[in-house]
Amino acid sequence: MEFEYWWLLAIPLAFGLGWLASRGEKRLDDQPAPLGNAYFRGVNLLLNEQSDKAIDAFVDVVRIEPEASELHFALGSLFRRRGETDRAIRVHQNLVDRADLDGQTRAHALYELGLDFLKAGLVDRAEDSFNRLQGTEYAEAASRQRLEIAQRSHDWERVIELARATPPEPGFDPALIIAQASCELAMAALRSKKFEQAHRFVQQAREARPNHPRPLIVEGEIALAEGQPAAAIEVWSRLADEHPEQVERVVDHWLKAADAVGGADGVRLAIARMQRLDVAQSPAMLRAMSEAVARLDGKPAAAQWVRQLVTEHPTLNGLEVLLSLSRSGNRTGATTVEDLDEDALAASLRKLTQRMSHYGCRICGFRGQQYYWQCPGCGSWDSYQSRSSEESVS
Repeated sequence: MEFEYWWLLAIPLAFGLGWLASRGEKRLDDQPAPLGNAYFRGVNLLLNEQSDKAIDAFVDVVRIEPEASELHFALGSLFRRRGETDRAIRVHQNLVDRADLDGQTRAHALYELGLDFLKAGLVDRAEDSFNRLQGTEYAEAASRQRLEIAQRSHDWERVIELARATPPEPGFDPALIIAQASCELAMAALRSKKFEQAHRFVQQAREARPNHPRPLIVEGEIALAEGQPAAAIEVWSRLADEHPEQVERVVDHWLKAADAVGGADGVRLAIARMQRLDVAQSPAMLRAMSEAVARLDGKPAAAQWVRQLVTEHPTLNGLEVLLSLSRSGNRTGATTVEDLDEDALAASLRKLTQRMSHYGCRICGFRGQQYYWQCPGCGSWDSYQSRSSEESVS
């Protein structure tokens, strides 16, 4: 029998012991026979791994002894954690359907049922359960779950509405959610070239979280799309001053804006500004800047530029970029043995850097090569952090 299965048995056994203890000096023989029969029939069925029949037996326990509803909650929650959502739904639905249940216990059962539906992917039924909890002591928790549903479905206007109605608490920051959802709406408006609307959403994000970096990023993107590259550079320069770790989000577009404003000199000025940042050797930054140098001055000059950076701050990514530039810039004749050695080394470094997880969630540990404002693993906002080359190799 699996270890987790023993927990299914331990819960009713622990309940039985507590049930007996709560009655002080009373003996089990003094209790009504149907209650004892139903309880021990359920335990026996669990021993024989007949979970569905055991649920029926424990339903009888609750019918005879209303105080046994906690047993249902414990079993239902464990079924849900094990992924047996159909059984969890059945357990909690039985409680909800009972006519003699007090209001507090019914609200608890309805909330747990909503969690079951959510775990099973039945989002409409989950939201219906949570909506029915308005005016109960589970209303706030249900509102949080509705907010989670809205975020999963990317219904950002609904996210903002629910976040505004939900008070903050440790580990839950509705202002951050409002700012991020507003930025998502701004980006959607930008993609549709609705610039005025995009600006309004950026302002809304800034009002929710005045010092957050993302509104600056999006504001610069809007300016660039409106044909105002100088304004974009001005905004992203503020980003570099206030949130230098976020410059890699805009490096390609910043270089594009710099070229539009000042040509080659503008690009060199932008590179000089960026390479002073601690994030200069991140994969996105190093590749974008080295490619820009190569376009301006050729690959040998770009290799020399990267070589200087790598000498001061060696990283695997920097070495891979340097070797790639050096090889392509130095090949002139027939392939030699040394060329083959360089090719093998370059291929090994490339595979190694491709395996690197450049970012990691500080909440759940989810890793990836792409940056996310909202972690795909746990749904947390602003939890993604850059990882060093040494940490990020799988």
